[in-house]
Amino acid sequence: MYVGKVSKLFPDKGYGSIRTTDGENVHFHKQCLWDIEFDELTEGQEVEFEVQPSYKGYLAFHIRPVIKEAAQK
Repeated sequence: MYVGKVSKLFPDKGYGSIRTTDGENVHFHKQCLWDIEFDELTEGQEVEFEVQPSYKGYLAFHIRPVIKEAAQK
């Protein structure tokens, strides 16, 4: 599983890109989301995902938001 931040969204086309923690850009389609709808995503949002090779490099799939656990008191 990889972690990155949503770097660009194209709502009218149904896809976007994620910048990984090592600075690579990975594209995704709205059909590849888990536990979130495309219109709920925001640029800069942290997500975790898997990747697979595609004809244009790599494609992210099984994308879901990173849930930060509340700090314990």
